[in-house]
Amino acid sequence: MRFLVVFCLFFSPVSYSQTWQLVTEPFPPFLIDNVEQPGWLTEIVVAALATQNIQTELEYTSWVRAVKLAQKNKRTAVLGAYHTKQRANEFYYSRPLATTYTGLFKRQRDSIMFDGSMRSLQPYSISKGEGYAVSEEFENTPDLAVTTTKDLITSLRLLQNGRVDLVAGTKEVAKYWLQHSSELNAVAVVYLKPDLAFQHMHLIFHRSNAQAKANLVLFEQGLEQVLNNGKIEKILTNYHFSEQFIQQYTLFLSQQP
Repeated sequence: MRFLVVFCLFFSPVSYSQTWQLVTEPFPPFLIDNVEQPGWLTEIVVAALATQNIQTELEYTSWVRAVKLAQKNKRTAVLGAYHTKQRANEFYYSRPLATTYTGLFKRQRDSIMFDGSMRSLQPYSISKGEGYAVSEEFENTPDLAVTTTKDLITSLRLLQNGRVDLVAGTKEVAKYWLQHSSELNAVAVVYLKPDLAFQHMHLIFHRSNAQAKANLVLFEQGLEQVLNNGKIEKILTNYHFSEQFIQQYTLFLSQQP
């Protein structure tokens, strides 16, 4: 279990009225378990909460454990969740905070016949992280040969070692692991088109928490403040995003319900 207290990295000391304990799984490049560079989405969330006098502690763990901690009201919220019908019955969702794609990875040398349909995946063994949302269609196709691991990087290791035919997961995160993990060979594994789904990342609050709705309102108010005070542009610039991306992202964030 690791806790990363990130607010002190970006803000001057102020008097905080409360502390929120957020939990997630390492989800680079958005959420990085690294004190010096914790990920641009991490910094935006922390900055938004700081405007509401909220101190942030962020714990990185497995995705399944992160969700369970929130379900038991042992953490304030889960960061980085995709929307599913089942989760929406349990959690309140923030506005979308970032966009990703989910899809399939294969070994470079293998010939995989995938036309975008779930039927074309039936001959293959597929690995994904436990509790991960890939796509509604993928999750609701019972005759696929899907096994789970603790996280995406473990599934990619299985793929590279020939233990499975495919890995299902988030394209941007898998590509990050392939480029930055010494245990993986970025050349040996490739992304398979077409994408399975387009996803949004959210901060989610369990409905059983009496403060969940109020907390969601505080967070949304904080987002409006960092949209208006230039903090988001500064964070994204520090992560070397282009001016065009920064403009598109701030517009996207401001237009979400």
